[in-house]
Amino acid sequence: MLSAIPDEVNFLDCTLRDGGYYTGWDFAPELVSDYVATINTLPVRMVELGLAGKPESHGYFASVTSSKAEEVAAGLLVKACVMIDAKDVLASELPTPLAVIRLTEGLLPGRITTVRVAAHYSNLAACQNICAELSHRGFRVFLNLMQLDAATAAEVETCLEEVKQIDTIDVLYIADSFGSMKPNRVQELIGRFAGRLEPDIGFHGHDNRGYALVNSVAAAMAGATWIDCTMGGMGRGAGNTASEQLLPILTRLETSKERALLEHVLRHFDPLRKRYGWGSSAAYQFAGSNFIHPSYVQKLREGGALSDAAIIRRLSELRADERMSFADEKVSALMAQDIA
Repeated sequence: MLSAIPDEVNFLDCTLRDGGYYTGWDFAPELVSDYVATINTLPVRMVELGLAGKPESHGYFASVTSSKAEEVAAGLLVKACVMIDAKDVLASELPTPLAVIRLTEGLLPGRITTVRVAAHYSNLAACQNICAELSHRGFRVFLNLMQLDAATAAEVETCLEEVKQIDTIDVLYIADSFGSMKPNRVQELIGRFAGRLEPDIGFHGHDNRGYALVNSVAAAMAGATWIDCTMGGMGRGAGNTASEQLLPILTRLETSKERALLEHVLRHFDPLRKRYGWGSSAAYQFAGSNFIHPSYVQKLREGGALSDAAIIRRLSELRADERMSFADEKVSALMAQDIA
């Protein structure tokens, strides 16, 4: 089965960005320095250092600049990227080029070679000018399509046609935002996009239903040449495909390097996992199966006051039009419910 995987699969480790949803985008300096040293020994092509353009109050890695990249990743031997939210640009009153400049203030091509744009699939056409401005400034552009599993067949076809109109995308990612996908769905979408588009295709998995690893392998088999992973699977909601599980499967990782990677995860990320509690669970599975935004479960689990059974009962109260978009005020209402 694994013989169907292409030789050239690129791995992007996005621990400092996706894991930041638990730590407020702050990580201990010792963890970061050990992380950089560990990455340098692995067959990882790129590291995502965090987000760009978020308020400083969100944490150090939520507003990454070129100077921060030099500070924390001076010894990084692989390429680096950051992510921006398309909605932050589209919500601005400024013209798109100026909004992009404002959002990426302090970013210059150099150590950071690439900007990833996270966009809901319904906003794809509106991202053309965002991608063009980033490309004009000398960045490679990766576009992450969010929540595509919830799209209708007609909407998926529209996305395919809209991507063809954006000639500045280097890699188009399909993100399993809800952790809802099964391997056959991953192969269907990846194969369809890879067969009809010029840009490389990537996959970003979430582990709500326990499928992140097998989905990532399925994506590679279907033609994805970029696959995301994180240390210990640390990431929003149930988390992501674990680097220490994915790399030994899809690469010829030497035993000594696998051991060092596992020791790194045990030293730094297992304590964080025990503290924050990411990973597949009954509540996350229910959310993934029903296209419910993972942040609802993450927030409801904070503090351990609610059991998974209680969380599932509360999630069941969400209307269909409330499930895909996260709202803090809705969490407060769900927490206040006293459901028998």
